[in-house]
Amino acid sequence: MSKSVIKQNFVCVSGYGWTGSSACIDLLKEFEGFDALQGEFRIAKDPYGLTDLEEALVHNWDFMRHDVAIRDFLGYCDVLSRDTGLFSKAGKNFSNKLNVDFMLESKLYIDRLTDMRYLGDTVIHRYNISAYENFVMKMRSKFGKNNGKPMYLARPERSEFIKETRVYINNLFSNYMNSKKINTVVLDQAIPPTNILGTSCYFEDIKTIIIERDPRDIYANMVRGRRLLGPELINKDSVEKYIKWHKQLRRVSEKDRDNIDISKNVLNLYFEDLVLNLDKTIEKINKFLGNNNIHDKKGRYFSQSYSIKNIGIWKKYKNQSVMSEIKKELNEYCYDG
Repeated sequence: MSKSVIKQNFVCVSGYGWTGSSACIDLLKEFEGFDALQGEFRIAKDPYGLTDLEEALVHNWDFMRHDVAIRDFLGYCDVLSRDTGLFSKAGKNFSNKLNVDFMLESKLYIDRLTDMRYLGDTVIHRYNISAYENFVMKMRSKFGKNNGKPMYLARPERSEFIKETRVYINNLFSNYMNSKKINTVVLDQAIPPTNILGTSCYFEDIKTIIIERDPRDIYANMVRGRRLLGPELINKDSVEKYIKWHKQLRRVSEKDRDNIDISKNVLNLYFEDLVLNLDKTIEKINKFLGNNNIHDKKGRYFSQSYSIKNIGIWKKYKNQSVMSEIKKELNEYCYDG
């Protein structure tokens, strides 16, 4: 059972990389009853996250594959749980951010999905060990010694997987939402634009806002920030690779494309409209969320004067032939007012 007291609503703000989703998050934080979790919450879509777990446990089950997926998931949750520092391993510090024992909730979640645990021995246990460890295991096997390792047996129906995953997500956020006395938490990058239906189902009540942005400005920003594809782009203006990259990011799943009702829970907004046509954009957001939200902290987090500096930066890019090529190949995504 979920420990939630306040009804939990989620709004995900997502994009295609450097599209300006943080500006929309800042705007949503200004609404009564809303708060945004610090940092991206990517557990649904990241490698070793919930999508990979569902694939291994439900859709592509094998008695070794699902055990590996569970252990990979718990290893990933360890990263999400722990803090990080200059001289320590990477971590996302969600235990502190959410005021919850993140690893405990993750292990309890896996326990609810698991039929049993047992000692088993498979060749997969030897894939990632050192040559010396491999030698020791071979010698143990030769002399009839036990090389068994703890393994999981879990094969839930999809309905059971979704039910327990929603309980898990609710338990992760229960303390956070109750302590802040909010009814809606805003998540950054929780739902990927390329697989909306496949990941939204992990949340009981979630709506997704996808932020679009002129691909010319995205290119200029990536070069300036040297992030994502940026290191490749600065190598002789790799515009062909950027165009291919951008087109692939725009491909949605077949389920999303064929679902006629998806627009009820997905809103597409241009970053440029968010800044230049703020009042109309707020009206769209309110209509989409459907809760008559009160914008009671206007101007506290979202800054039009700051965000407007990130519009049209492509016009100052040194190689305008690159921008012409992007316009030619990605014209439908370009913003021209």
